[in-house]
Amino acid sequence: MGLYSSHYSLFVQFSLVIYFRCIDQAVLVCKDLGDYRDVASLAERACNLYQQHGSPDSGSASLDKAAKLLESQRPDQALRLYQRAADVVLIEDSQRQGAEFTSKIARLMVKLQMYDEAADALRREIGLHQQSENISAIGRLAVALVLVQLARGDTVAAEKAFKEWGNCCDAPEVQTLEMLLQAFDEEDPQAARQALNNPFIKHMDVEYARLARDLPLPEGVVPVSKPSVRQNAAPSYVSPKAVSAATSAEEGRKSATGESNETKSLHSDDEYEGGLC
Repeated sequence: MGLYSSHYSLFVQFSLVIYFRCIDQAVLVCKDLGDYRDVASLAERACNLYQQHGSPDSGSASLDKAAKLLESQRPDQALRLYQRAADVVLIEDSQRQGAEFTSKIARLMVKLQMYDEAADALRREIGLHQQSENISAIGRLAVALVLVQLARGDTVAAEKAFKEWGNCCDAPEVQTLEMLLQAFDEEDPQAARQALNNPFIKHMDVEYARLARDLPLPEGVVPVSKPSVRQNAAPSYVSPKAVSAATSAEEGRKSATGESNETKSLHSDDEYEGGLC
């Protein structure tokens, strides 16, 4: 009876291995056919079975492979698979793998312009690297977080991220971030562009480099230009009615002035006619 149970257990395990491989092959067949509709569901089914039989690492690997296939065609489904994979490995208390999947989540969110969610994912990734004391990775993520906050249009949150994590950055990164934040604070587009063209930003992950390239620059104060005077320009148009009205007013003014002068003259003559007292 014990021998039968042992053989049956081996048979079940062998059958499961074959079944898992069939699911993985089905995912590859979907790729070859260009039909990605069932890729996510197949990967999630495989992950569930791997977890049930004590192989969570294999389950997260299946999710990772499927997500990579879906990134270009169905990025929303790829994002869901990466999030599931991160949950699976973090249940097993694997901070390193969790940080890797969270990094993929954040970058895909930036690609999809989900900046609010990307900022949250970057903070989670920083927290995972804190647990493993990976200071250099935290410094790079601080730069990415500042860029994402600026893309959200929240300069206050960008400055807060720099103050909180800037001490993990290298000296050139600190200098560039200070220049960038000052440019946004002073609404200086030229200084902001100069900071964003820094080589270390251009050599970040593709999603963050593109984000820096397409980041809306601050709008500086544009001076109001004085109206230019064109030489030899034609005289301004004047309505004939306006000319007539102006002429009538001038004639009336002259007439009133003449009458006033005549009145003054008469008064003066009357005074002289009376003689000296």
